[in-house]
Amino acid sequence: ESGSAGNTAPGDISTARKVYIVTMVQPSEGAPEGFEKRYDAYWAAIDKQVSQLEEKAGAVAHIFVEGVVGTGDDAMLMVRQSNPGAHTVVNRRVLAGAVLDEYEDAGLFGKVVDWGRCLHIGLINPEVAEEIQGKYDEATRQRSAHLQNRLDAGILESETALVFGGGSDTNVPDGVEKFLISPPELDELERWVKKTNETIQQQMAQDEA
Repeated sequence: ESGSAGNTAPGDISTARKVYIVTMVQPSEGAPEGFEKRYDAYWAAIDKQVSQLEEKAGAVAHIFVEGVVGTGDDAMLMVRQSNPGAHTVVNRRVLAGAVLDEYEDAGLFGKVVDWGRCLHIGLINPEVAEEIQGKYDEATRQRSAHLQNRLDAGILESETALVFGGGSDTNVPDGVEKFLISPPELDELERWVKKTNETIQQQMAQDEA
């Protein structure tokens, strides 16, 4: 079920389990000029929208971050080092009493990453490629089921969780109200990245010619 900050009265959902879902936009070292400004604007907008949702639908009690292994201080350090923008949003809620929960299974996450790497090295044998694709798909399925189970076990009745991951692709357990947080800054950033990549490709093609 989808929700947004504006269409549900607080009374209706006070006892429901809720998930606020945020698309994890990563920083990009050495990105063309203009990226950082849009990256910062995106995370500032996320922080603001989460705060507005918390006022209307419930304060965040649990935080789950895709790609981060471990819990507590270790996980917090990993978020801070890998994504300063996300860290700001997470830290504000942790200081207010939310818990940064364990989300990933280290073994499953490692398998997905490694099989994914294998697929991208340029395989020439179709049988090998098919085998690796199968392994990757199976690891992805197992990881997805694990993440869903973690949410199901981690969010108690009437509690709210904040999830950082694949945006609308994030699966939530049955009976959990899903709020997708997607500010216009995300659209703006994605359009800018697409346009910048096209410009770079055109430039490379011209240089080759």
